[in-house]
Amino acid sequence: MRTAAGTVEVTIVGQDPGVAAADGRILTARVRVPAGRLEPGPRSHRFHVIDYDAATGRFTAPAGDDLVADNAPGGRFHDPPDDTILADPAFHAQHTWAVAARTLGAFEFALGRRLPWGFPGHELYIVPHAKPEANAYYSPEQRSLLFGYVPLPEGGRMLTCLSHDIVAHETAHAVLDGLRHRYLEPALPDQAAFHEALADIAALLSMFSVREVVEHALGEADADGRIDVERISLEALRGNMLVVLAEQFGTVALHRPQGGLRRSAELDPIEDWRTLRAFEEPHKRGEVLVAAVLRTLLSMWTRRLADFLPAARIDRRRVAEEGATAALHLLHMAIRAVDYLPPVDFEYEDFLEAVLVADTEVAPDDDFGYRPALTSAFAAYGIRRPVDGRVVDLAQADWEPVYHGLNWAAMRSDADEVFRFLWENSAGLGVSPAYYTHVESVRPSVRVGPDGLVVQEVVAEYVQLLECTAGELLARAEAAGLQGAALPARLPAETGVQIFGGGTLVFDQFGRAKYHVTKPLEHWAHQLRRLAYLARNGFYDSRRRLGFSVGAPRGEEFAELHEPDVNVGETW
Repeated sequence: MRTAAGTVEVTIVGQDPGVAAADGRILTARVRVPAGRLEPGPRSHRFHVIDYDAATGRFTAPAGDDLVADNAPGGRFHDPPDDTILADPAFHAQHTWAVAARTLGAFEFALGRRLPWGFPGHELYIVPHAKPEANAYYSPEQRSLLFGYVPLPEGGRMLTCLSHDIVAHETAHAVLDGLRHRYLEPALPDQAAFHEALADIAALLSMFSVREVVEHALGEADADGRIDVERISLEALRGNMLVVLAEQFGTVALHRPQGGLRRSAELDPIEDWRTLRAFEEPHKRGEVLVAAVLRTLLSMWTRRLADFLPAARIDRRRVAEEGATAALHLLHMAIRAVDYLPPVDFEYEDFLEAVLVADTEVAPDDDFGYRPALTSAFAAYGIRRPVDGRVVDLAQADWEPVYHGLNWAAMRSDADEVFRFLWENSAGLGVSPAYYTHVESVRPSVRVGPDGLVVQEVVAEYVQLLECTAGELLARAEAAGLQGAALPARLPAETGVQIFGGGTLVFDQFGRAKYHVTKPLEHWAHQLRRLAYLARNGFYDSRRRLGFSVGAPRGEEFAELHEPDVNVGETW
């Protein structure tokens, strides 16, 4: 089945089945989804829904024989009753496929190219009813998004696959794994937290970008379609259901009386959160980044409505439109930043700088002031743009890159040609040839800014690697003149360690290198800090080495990370 213009309009659950519309029915929304040619499943060239329950061994026949007809006026899924939403496996298959495809579409639009998965293969499997478990996770080993379900005492099931934000969250994990696969390597706590934070940001802003869902969240309007202006104050919006992640899952599966799995918008600014042990847990730490982004969103939302104030009542549709516009803009800002991040050893300051630099490229005027608002929100949580310039503007460098003998056409896709650029310019770039160096990806992009500005770039990532003992690492740090260098207490000097360095090179449409995002391997203070964190948290592999793995089976890190535990503050 081929869909018109490569897209299809379908019905999805607006947030989750626990959120009801004004008429008491489950809140749904109509969204347009990238599709192309579809086969039953639904199955596209990027996703394949397979409805198999591993606990019962039950396989449900593929859904979506005619997805377009099912969603046309009068079709069974155009305006489905609650019973259909909750019990029809064909709707579950459609919903999970549609939200996943919509999430991938947002990433591909913002980054200006097709994106690879983090495993060999072209299709990501989606399993809506994977097992009776209060969990949902991305498994690169199984090339799948696996959604659990929980039987309810009153009958029926709580299905994670029907939660818009859970599906978007897991899809974002899969997308980020394809873009930065080394973010699963052992590193400082910001790196694991970023996987959770970006997934939450994608999920929440994806819901915010659906105008109908935002209208519902703002409450009932009067006969003229207006609402009280008090509903759009910062405090009112911070308590809104749209900034609560996985509301039904938190309430039903984990029995949380406040509702929701995470309420990041309610995390008040605290500058010293890094000194608190609780914030080493990835979900809790990720909430800091999410909170800063959501504070920016709420600030920009109210700022976009400034021209309509101070009125006592305001048009609800216009409020929703401005909120959806702000959410989509921030989502694209966050996604575009990924290309300007280092491929290894991520820290929150890297994200802030990457957002600011990448957004300046496509939206130089910043008419509404998104970048100052984001900078201010991040500063409230003690996250500030690095003074050491991790994103180096090569146009301002005091040296001239060497291009003699390089083939620009080849550099748009050939890792060997990019490696030659690194080799010829290693001194100026500060990339030591003494270590194993590998160019891991070369990706052309065509980005379109909010004002229609088109920016063509090529983004290439390289990684450097050193395996040695902890004692040898300390000796290198001391030889470089690092004052006060020391190994963690009770860490034997003969312990095997693996350390990383690397960077991202951004070339313009003429083949000139314009940015170098750098994380030098020889930043010994950083390497010792990472080693101390890994040792303190016991991240040894089976051979008692540090920096090689975090102990989980390769490909199952997300399953362990999302394993539910009602006794801890942050799960899934």
